[in-house]
Amino acid sequence: MQQRSLEFDNGAEVVAELERLKRTVYISHGAWDLFQTCDHLAYFIEGSLDGHPYKVPWLLKVLFGRFILRRILKSGKMKAGAPTPQKPLPAAGGDEAAAVARLTKALERLFAHEGELHASPFFGYLTPQEWRRLHLIHCAHHLGFLEPKKA
Repeated sequence: MQQRSLEFDNGAEVVAELERLKRTVYISHGAWDLFQTCDHLAYFIEGSLDGHPYKVPWLLKVLFGRFILRRILKSGKMKAGAPTPQKPLPAAGGDEAAAVARLTKALERLFAHEGELHASPFFGYLTPQEWRRLHLIHCAHHLGFLEPKKA
């Protein structure tokens, strides 16, 4: 599976990449299209802002959560193919413009938010800075599977 190496320092860089992907024809090197990718990313950002609608067994959180979080934040990378506790992903081919707008709004809310955010079901308490970094890494991970075609 081919994946572009992306790294984002702020939400504006993610939005610029989203707009670029929306404007061009892209190749998906993963299982999801832009619509599904944006739905997935927005779901988790909204969860950190509004609360997550699911729980992870505490034993998983205690045994693996903090270890995995430290590895992600230190390396700036996420492992491809790792399972995710998410609602069912929508079918491919949805409204990409609406999905990009939803993710853009979630990013704007995240970076404008002052104060604490909700705990992660898997990682537990994160500082606002850790949450923002984790979301930027998560966006880079998934958007890296979508490659704009060269003209």
